Amino acid sequence: MTDDDVPKLPRGRGLRLSRPQLIRIAGTVFLLVFLIMMQRPCADAVSKFVTGFGDQGSASAQMPRPDNIDVPGSGSASGADAYERLRPGMTEAEVKAAIERAKRKAAGSAER
Repeated sequence: MTDDDVPKLPRGRGLRLSRPQLIRIAGTVFLLVFLIMMQRPCADAVSKFVTGFGDQGSASAQMPRPDNIDVPGSGSASGADAYERLRPGMTEAEVKAAIERAKRKAAGSAER
């Protein structure tokens, strides 16, 4: 058997990159490093901007906060008793009666 009978495998010449490809790779690496470095200061600035809206004086009294939220069930009816149950198969008269009961309950709790 001679060397001519054995096929030769093509050998790679290594990784060859052109100048524009190297510039693109370096730019991408720079951009990723920049984004990682700027993440914390940008997040802090956005956080201060968003939470700064709560310090508006008279407007803050209108915004819902844990101390000024009207808790459901604080009236006479609480929990599931505050709602009218609508079942499948109810007639139109039963639905209207349930709606009227709910309106009366709401009007009664609003007066208090």
